[in-house]
Amino acid sequence: MRRVSTTIAVIAGITLIAPAAGAATEHGNDGWEPYRTQPFDSAGRCSFTVHGDIVRDEEEVRTVATFPDGTPRIQEFRGPLVIRFTNTGNGASALRDVSGYGRLRKKKDGGSVWYFDGGASVGIPIGNKAYPAGSYILHGRFRLTIAPDGTRDLPHLHADVENLCATLA
Repeated sequence: MRRVSTTIAVIAGITLIAPAAGAATEHGNDGWEPYRTQPFDSAGRCSFTVHGDIVRDEEEVRTVATFPDGTPRIQEFRGPLVIRFTNTGNGASALRDVSGYGRLRKKKDGGSVWYFDGGASVGIPIGNKAYPAGSYILHGRFRLTIAPDGTRDLPHLHADVENLCATLA
């Protein structure tokens, strides 16, 4: 089974921008283009900063639909992704496979909804009102909603959940 992760988009809050699907389709790959997650530091989820080193990354992204101005409205992600997460304070680390499939639907109001099947890394900031803060590794089927104000929720969570804040403390 092919898998994907959307780690950087979710944990670090980086906006994803994919190439237009039309050009990729001409090459016979149904619009899929390489996507690479960059190493990252995430603060404000645990009581310490978590650093992510990319160990394996063969992700792909495609834009399925766009807004009238051409910006992506619906994107899909797939492909293997393995990350080493490290507590920058005490050096504790954990290697995690966050591969799976992700579908991102951006809303006109600035919010978004992620649908996952497989694995992902999800960051919930301290002070979030809908779901407890943490740096989570999830495996299963689940949905992540991000409101226009940045509030994050996992309303339909059918997954194994690990909070890296506890694992790396």
